[in-house]
Amino acid sequence: MNRSVIKALGFLLFLVPFSVSAQTAKTVTIKGVLKNFSNQVKVEDMSDLQYLATPTAERIVIPDADGKFQITFKLNSPNYFRLGRNILYLSPGDNLTVIIDRDNSLKGDFKGKGSQANMFLLTTPFPKAGSFLEAGRNAKLAAKETVDFILETARNRKKALDLLKGVTPEFKRLETARIKADTINSLFSGRIPYRPKLSADALKIYDEEYKKISEAAIENHRKNFVDFSLMKLVVYRDIAKHLLKYSTNQADIQKITDWQTASSLVSSMNNTSDKNELKKFDSKISSIKTLKYQTVLKQRLQELLKFGRGDIAVDFTAVDTKGTTVNLTSLKGKVIYIDMWATWCGPCYAEMPFYEKLKEKYKGNENIAFVSLSIDDEIDLWKKDIDKRKADGIQWLINRNSLLDYNIVGVPRTIIIDKSFKIADLNAPVPSSKDTEKIIEGLLQ
Repeated sequence: MNRSVIKALGFLLFLVPFSVSAQTAKTVTIKGVLKNFSNQVKVEDMSDLQYLATPTAERIVIPDADGKFQITFKLNSPNYFRLGRNILYLSPGDNLTVIIDRDNSLKGDFKGKGSQANMFLLTTPFPKAGSFLEAGRNAKLAAKETVDFILETARNRKKALDLLKGVTPEFKRLETARIKADTINSLFSGRIPYRPKLSADALKIYDEEYKKISEAAIENHRKNFVDFSLMKLVVYRDIAKHLLKYSTNQADIQKITDWQTASSLVSSMNNTSDKNELKKFDSKISSIKTLKYQTVLKQRLQELLKFGRGDIAVDFTAVDTKGTTVNLTSLKGKVIYIDMWATWCGPCYAEMPFYEKLKEKYKGNENIAFVSLSIDDEIDLWKKDIDKRKADGIQWLINRNSLLDYNIVGVPRTIIIDKSFKIADLNAPVPSSKDTEKIIEGLLQ
């Protein structure tokens, strides 16, 4: 064999492991055990596109009877995700063996490449619970004590981050920003949502003192804190509107403002059923200067225009309280009123008395079917809730990932289908609305 052939073979042998490693570097593998989950869960993108991009069935995890699972998916750059209640930081090439308990994020365990960052994230504060205030559990009886607690908690978390080994400088940069953002969010949350339980007179004094002390702390933290690259952090997105007026960085201000505009437009689009009205959003989307947001909203609009009022309803499969598989098409020929809810949704419970009154009003009318459709993850919790309320009629449970065509972002949500199995309204008025009975009567006639 001559030297040129040997060289060629050597070059090819060099290429094979390189191409395999390059391919692996662009993927993430997670395997292990999921505890207290339903039969399907999603590794959810937590970036700034979380609610802007069209919902997909990507990164779906289906554990076996013992909760064991494995998933591999493409990832071009580091990003935050959520699996159950655990926040994950994943980078291309990560290979993790995990235990995740949906009922308690602190019981999570991570081993393998990428584990150090994710072990640190076990104690990530929840922005909607007031970050360090933990839904008011950490609110103290004195205003100064509450502020001191917030600042001390932030300092301790920063110390733990500084000591963390095996993570990238970018992870530390982002988590340093998260601590600062959580501090600001905590200080804001201590004003009204998560105050201590005091008498009316004592609370008045507390509020006055807290406002004065917290304002100084907030001012100190939000200076020079406008940075578009931090928008991948949920808590930063939550406080961004409070930061813009303190910056002269016009480029970042524009991008953050564009994200806020895009979020508002998506919310309005999701609540618009009429296709002619939906088409009007195109010009509003075009006014967004940040190309990333303009592009995903254009795609979202096109998906919404594919399916809506007047289109044949897309069939779906759910389960009833006996565990029997049921299909939407089984109700074909009737007006179908779907009331979507979940056990964790407060506004859903507020609508339930009105939903029951509607059911009672049309009881015995075979031309209409009322479907109570839950998107809960926990079957047992759903069943216990139904038993506790003594709820009757059609009670179904579905995984929201089975409803991608219906664009289910949140609940409560009402969908009405007419007798010809066409969509009458994808975002119909809730049961308490005065317009609800008018719509039903019109469809029955």
